[in-house]
Amino acid sequence: MRCLCAAWRPLWPECVLQRDFEGFEELEEEAVVHEIVSLGNSIGLEVDDDDVEELVEEHSKELSTEELLELHKEENETLKQSLTSEESGEDEDKEESRIIPAKDLKDAFFFWSKLSKLAEDYHPDVGSVQKAISVFNDNVMNYIWKIPKNNVALFNTQP
Repeated sequence: MRCLCAAWRPLWPECVLQRDFEGFEELEEEAVVHEIVSLGNSIGLEVDDDDVEELVEEHSKELSTEELLELHKEENETLKQSLTSEESGEDEDKEESRIIPAKDLKDAFFFWSKLSKLAEDYHPDVGSVQKAISVFNDNVMNYIWKIPKNNVALFNTQP
């Protein structure tokens, strides 16, 4: 139940029961660290108290704008590499010979424009929406925009 509430709280806060935390005792930091270490060791990780404290310390610092931009850039690069590694198994000649009708490209840009605008206007988590739109633009729409002109059919000749 705790896991379900934690998962649903950011998505739909009204449906998650608010808890009153009276009666809970304050846990000592040392006991929590030992619990994390024992859990890590039980699943086969080589973890000690210093590792856990170092991790907590690293995550308690706020990132600068430059660090956030670098992290975003790394995530995009990782995603691009994973996408290109999946595509590299395909025959390049087959990819070059695929012709995309101009109408399909026009529809893709139109619908993406509408969908992204709708999400920005109505989704409550603006930051997540902007990040998702940015990743999609960088990795999908940018690729479609750069398709060589000779791979785009001006008229769909198929019935």
